[in-house]
Amino acid sequence: MRLIGKNVVIYGAGASGISAYGLAREKGAKAIVYDDDENARGATHSKSVFDGADLVVLSPGVDGGKDFLLDARLENVQVISELALASAYCDAEQIAVTGTNGKTTTTLLINAVLTRAGLHAHALGNIGTPFSSIADKLDATEIAVVEASSFQLENSAGFSPDIAVILNVEPDHLSRHKTMQNYQNAKANIFRYQSESDKLVYNADDERVCEMVQEAISEKIPFSTKKVVSNGAYISSGFACYKGQPIVALEDVDFAGDELQNVLATVAVCMEKGISAFCTASAITDFAKPKYRRTLSAIVNGVKIYNDSKATNVSSCKSALGCVCECALILGGQLGSEDFDPFFENLPSNVKYIATVGENADEILHSARKVGYKDIDRYGDLQSALNGAYDEAVKRCADTVLFSPASKSFDEYESYAERGKKFDECVVKLRLSK
Repeated sequence: MRLIGKNVVIYGAGASGISAYGLAREKGAKAIVYDDDENARGATHSKSVFDGADLVVLSPGVDGGKDFLLDARLENVQVISELALASAYCDAEQIAVTGTNGKTTTTLLINAVLTRAGLHAHALGNIGTPFSSIADKLDATEIAVVEASSFQLENSAGFSPDIAVILNVEPDHLSRHKTMQNYQNAKANIFRYQSESDKLVYNADDERVCEMVQEAISEKIPFSTKKVVSNGAYISSGFACYKGQPIVALEDVDFAGDELQNVLATVAVCMEKGISAFCTASAITDFAKPKYRRTLSAIVNGVKIYNDSKATNVSSCKSALGCVCECALILGGQLGSEDFDPFFENLPSNVKYIATVGENADEILHSARKVGYKDIDRYGDLQSALNGAYDEAVKRCADTVLFSPASKSFDEYESYAERGKKFDECVVKLRLSK
């Protein structure tokens, strides 16, 4: 990709957009940043900048389906993602990870193993450090481990990681993608432009994923938590195995249930990279999961309290429920972010009580009542929901309180992280009262 003298518009003045602007300028482009928000600093707000543009680079938060972007495409203006721009200027090996749930953890896990092995690996992308901020600084001896969201993978024609990982695909972000097919198409861009010499690590237990990867021409390497896949990663006799070789004992890792997808995907990638089983196992065993992903906040009088604020959708909540015993569950967040009817129609038996809180609390109650579920109460704030869930856990002899909202956080909080911090503060107050 040659940008010298080209008119490039960077759409979005967030961290990714500013990084893409810097990269475009370094490569000789006449770049300018546009943002819809008139309060965005360092950006123009006039759509006239798109007239005469040779290239438009979209930040992840920008919906590429806007009318004036469609008009630009009709004028043969190339519209690409920040991810695609960064990848085009990166000489390092690229490992990209996507999925509805588990992207961040798996990205960090792969990065931890590679680093333990003495390789120069960098965790980038949706994880927090924009790929374009460092892409052209990496050389061929280094590895970019990129977390790729569906937003980043949109408009990423030509993106071709050396190893692609697709963990799972469940309904999410449909307010942006409109249909499940559009969402799947965005995810498929992680492998759609790979060559036959590239590798694709995928979840053989996920029907959507299996259907999607049929079009891939790269070497397919499956993983499964449910069956033995002789040409990939799987579980056998209490070990995560790869092609017949035991790699790491599951009793030594802080993962369970569906979370083992993260472990198996990491094992597959690192075995393909030629990392030793000992190094892989030691790094996975030592790994500490990122905050607010079923992390233990406290044990109060024998009751474990887990903070899973990152569970912003129903499928992530179900995954967390598969990792705990009998529990009192705390649900709720942004209105309309999830459909709870299927959740209550197939409610796991280990859920003994539900406390609901947030903007969608009434919506959750309505879904529960449809199927006659009665062990549920609505609370006015997070502290009272935690207190109520704890008391019910004790009364029902459940050993766990799980805060796994299954909803976006934007009813009251700027992010799942802010919500998670607030929950931890509530846990401190609960401990002091008990």
